[in-house]
Amino acid sequence: MSDGRATHSFHSMEDLVSSRAVRAAFIPALLVPFLGGLGLAVVTSGGLVEERVSLGSVYGGLVVNAFVTVAAVILLVLAQRAASGGAPRAARLAQAIGAAAGILGVHLALHVGWVAGAPWLTERPLQLVNDAVAVFATLGVVWACAEGVHLGIFAVAITLVLAYRVTGGLWHLDAAPQAFSVSVQNLVMAQFAAVAVAVALYRTVVPRPD
Repeated sequence: MSDGRATHSFHSMEDLVSSRAVRAAFIPALLVPFLGGLGLAVVTSGGLVEERVSLGSVYGGLVVNAFVTVAAVILLVLAQRAASGGAPRAARLAQAIGAAAGILGVHLALHVGWVAGAPWLTERPLQLVNDAVAVFATLGVVWACAEGVHLGIFAVAITLVLAYRVTGGLWHLDAAPQAFSVSVQNLVMAQFAAVAVAVALYRTVVPRPD
């Protein structure tokens, strides 16, 4: 009887140690995609601030597109590794949380003056729509290409961008002293197209890790 209890206690302790080890390995594994989503959002939202301050400069938009595209390809590599590791959904959730934190962080920094802006920039909740579409449409492309080609996720990303373009006038809030060369909404559309092409090319040329 005592041997049975001892064996049961041993197995319970072994299961506890095993579960703690799994959690200890799982949390750091999610930290990388979280930081990836955070980094993408900081680059994208920071780039949108620059595009707004520069009144939609084409040159500024091209530079931002380059940085965001590089960040998206890096994120694709991380997403492919998460998929091969068997935890793609948890990684996507961590990336989404990191992206939301990055968007809010950039706007908070702009609001309190940690990031240089312009006195005519309009910081209202609706302004976040520009950032959310830019960041999460990019994430949608990355997620769609991370595991083969997921047409459902890609369709959602395209639908999001098209709906944003149709309602673009609602999200142009800055009372600039002069007209924008290119609207922020059009720059977001161009950014989405650049990311989609770059990620698709990378996905085609570089084999997915097993």
